[in-house]
Amino acid sequence: MTASAAPEDAARHPPEFDGFPYLVTRVGRTPLRHIALLPAEWSFDRQAEAVRRQVRANRLDTCLCLGLASAVFVDADGTEFAGSPLCWGIPVVGAIALPEPLASTPDLLARQAALEAFARRNPASGYLVGDGLEGGRRATPEEVKRLSGRDEDGIPRGLRRCAGCGAFRGDYLAVRGEGNGDRTPRVVPVHCGCGNHNRCARCGGPLAEWRLSSYFFAEADRAVRYLAAYAALGHRCVP
Repeated sequence: MTASAAPEDAARHPPEFDGFPYLVTRVGRTPLRHIALLPAEWSFDRQAEAVRRQVRANRLDTCLCLGLASAVFVDADGTEFAGSPLCWGIPVVGAIALPEPLASTPDLLARQAALEAFARRNPASGYLVGDGLEGGRRATPEEVKRLSGRDEDGIPRGLRRCAGCGAFRGDYLAVRGEGNGDRTPRVVPVHCGCGNHNRCARCGGPLAEWRLSSYFFAEADRAVRYLAAYAALGHRCVP
């Protein structure tokens, strides 16, 4: 997960799934698109609130898909806008929970079966090695001087232990192509456990051990590592 991500244009673009309404969650900037059905009998206001609740918990860009030319996009920061056409890639099903369980109506069961068949017809090929958000920003000469090297304990300069969770956080100077292969000196933010804001909308637990699409400090081996957004697909709610 430390190399650059597969480019967005590498994704195959199947026809849009027509089992509206549903949510599509963008997994980082990878081609992966998680699809979760919504009840057709819900009002627009209830569907819109569902996508808002999803984004508030997950902090992932999500789209409420109402038709082939009708969609409401909600960015990870909560910004909303109407849009068309829909943005498509590789479908993923059943990995990101909705805020509430849905009743198994005949309509929902039929659309779920159609969705699973759609996903089987359009499988992923190859593999992902990042999610396209690894960049950071170019370091200034002053930052290169201030952040270069490590202290006597092997901790990169610029990182400090968090008083809340005990993990390290701060600014890290990437000079060996960490994350995206770019050896231009870059400053990347390192988040501790307190900075993990990606939550499951169902159980409220973290979607992964660390914040998605972000760097963390693995203290055991004194290494700064990147956690791609598709780590969220491995989350399972604890009863």
